[in-house]
Amino acid sequence: MKPVHPTIRVLANLAAAVLLVLAIAPADDAGADRATSGARARIVKTRKIAPGLTFIRIVRRQVPLRAFVLRVDLSKAITLDTTIADDSLPSRRQLSRIVRNHDALAGVNGDPGEGLGNTVHPFAQDGDLLHTAGPDAEMFAVSKDESSTFLGNPKLKVNVTDQSNGHVFTLDRWNRRAPEPGEIVGFSPLGGTLASPPSFSCSVRLLPQGPPLAADPDGVDRDYVVDVAACSEAPLDRHGGVVLSTAPGTDEAEQLLALTPGTPMRLHWTLGWPNVFDAVGGDPILLLDGASTQVCVSCARQPRTAIGVTATGKILLVVIDGRRARWSRGATLGELRTILRDLGAVDALNLDGGGSSEMVVEGEVVNRPSDGRERRITNAVLILPGADPGE
Repeated sequence: MKPVHPTIRVLANLAAAVLLVLAIAPADDAGADRATSGARARIVKTRKIAPGLTFIRIVRRQVPLRAFVLRVDLSKAITLDTTIADDSLPSRRQLSRIVRNHDALAGVNGDPGEGLGNTVHPFAQDGDLLHTAGPDAEMFAVSKDESSTFLGNPKLKVNVTDQSNGHVFTLDRWNRRAPEPGEIVGFSPLGGTLASPPSFSCSVRLLPQGPPLAADPDGVDRDYVVDVAACSEAPLDRHGGVVLSTAPGTDEAEQLLALTPGTPMRLHWTLGWPNVFDAVGGDPILLLDGASTQVCVSCARQPRTAIGVTATGKILLVVIDGRRARWSRGATLGELRTILRDLGAVDALNLDGGGSSEMVVEGEVVNRPSDGRERRITNAVLILPGADPGE
């Protein structure tokens, strides 16, 4: 992910991009991608936070529009991390607290929350899968070594293999609702009280034997050993491990109950992308391989948050204030895409917006959230100094 252009050229391109961003003019079609030259605008502040991390504050007073950008070079000694707000679900905290709790240099809000303290889309942190969700989830991910990024509509798969005989248990869900007859559902410590093992079920508890590891050719593996298998009216406690549950009286129950204590098991989950430990969802994809994607053309200007990747592999975290007539009225999805493209993005994903749109840099909330205060959010995208201690 090292830049291929000389430093002088990179700075020139960035300056030109900022001027283009600030030239966005009001459009008759609120969803259109449009820029008008000659509009008066200026960079209010550019600040180097750490090697590889630059904070840019952008203002256009005529619209008005205020944008906040973190430009991230992951080839330097910094790390991009995704995290839920708490240790487990339900998960809700202010972004400034999440940043402080992780000793992060900076952070922005991530995937929308579904209202119960969970993310709308699948989510992964430090090699642990938070939960599965419906099909066609649009996601952004970064490899464990920070050298590659991924954007698309991945197909999430979760299974557990009995290492003693090679039998594969395909899981229907992860930290997501009790099993129906014919289903096997997994529950991990991240599920907390929001997604806990069910009562009146047949379950097996697996205890971890090591950390998550990158699988070949893609996904994450983690080894476990069977602790206990039983049917009970009461939920089977996780005790720091994973519980697989199914409905009583089914073929799946018979298979789980046949597992004996000490049996080696391997959990595997994958988005189809290699070496991915951190992933966040959003909607919609704005840019993919430099091409515009279909977005809502009637959606109004709103506060926005997005993540993008440039052709040279730099990460862009962008927050746009909105719902404040004299400060910043926000952006349509089309205008957000234009801002990202003019900053050099070739891939980009819209994250949660509205009152959740927020950026914290060095412990300070640098934008003005539209609620007039920090909203409690479910998850965040952080920039850490050095390596990720969770990995």
